[in-house]
Amino acid sequence: MDLLFLILSFLAALAAVVVFGVGLFKYVGRGKYRETWQMSLMMMTIASVLALMATLMDADLSLGMGFMVMGIYLLLTAVGILLVYIVKKAKNDNAQGYVRYAAITLLAALAVMIIPLFMMDNAENPVREINETFGSEERSADRIPVEVASFIDGDTTKFHFEGEAASFRYLLIDTPETNHPRIGEQPFGEEASARTKEILEDADEIEVEFDVGPRQDHYERYLAYVYADGEMVNEILVREGLAQVKYINPPNTTHLDLLEEAEEKAESEGLGIWSLERPYDSEGEESETGSGTFRNCTELREVHPDGVAEGHPAYTLQMDGDRDGMACE
Repeated sequence: MDLLFLILSFLAALAAVVVFGVGLFKYVGRGKYRETWQMSLMMMTIASVLALMATLMDADLSLGMGFMVMGIYLLLTAVGILLVYIVKKAKNDNAQGYVRYAAITLLAALAVMIIPLFMMDNAENPVREINETFGSEERSADRIPVEVASFIDGDTTKFHFEGEAASFRYLLIDTPETNHPRIGEQPFGEEASARTKEILEDADEIEVEFDVGPRQDHYERYLAYVYADGEMVNEILVREGLAQVKYINPPNTTHLDLLEEAEEKAESEGLGIWSLERPYDSEGEESETGSGTFRNCTELREVHPDGVAEGHPAYTLQMDGDRDGMACE
């Protein structure tokens, strides 16, 4: 429905431009204009209202974007009024007041587009900041309240969800392991787990937010952004150097820019895993050991076409679906 409103908004704006053009042509030819121009103004108003409704109805469309669209519509209206003024002056008709109306409309357009910018904490990424201020990241309509069932590690927690204790994997991040299948505990693994537990235990409200893609991975874990009192835990862990941005699988990438920016800051400040010579699971580490940890059977079979037996460094119980001691056979 939200997409329908947005399409109708664009169509109404296009119709307004067409009707205005017809009115201008009629005025130049026969001096008749008032009805068509009034109709175009009405259509542009309808377009603005529809755009606002579309952004209010859809969590994927920010209210900041709605302001921008409305500002563009107002800007087009101001240009139209100026065109009327120019044509009327050329025909020596009364053009009193048109410049004033155009100026008021132009100021309104600039205000609608600029005011959100003054409410941003920083302007390194204006589009994302507007979304954070006015958009889906501040609207909790699509966030689902949950309660902790148990803690697993830094990037996995069990929450009470839909009547059961379900595992949730934090989207787009990876924290060091506390029980790595090949090398055991990784640096900052315990710290990441403790930090996640601390954040969630101190929170009065915990919510999860699904992205637009698959809600579960092949281990049947839910994939979500986790919020503690409105703050994204995924981002906190990355910003404090306790997690990397990893496992990027479109279209579940809504908050990727936010997390990548947090990672850049943590790395530049040498926090957590970025204080090490190289972070865990880096390409250098994998190539030196000659055996990596595989995310799924597709990756494992590229190196071990026949699968691996229990006891092999790459074997994990999750990849042994039939529990016969062979993973990804």
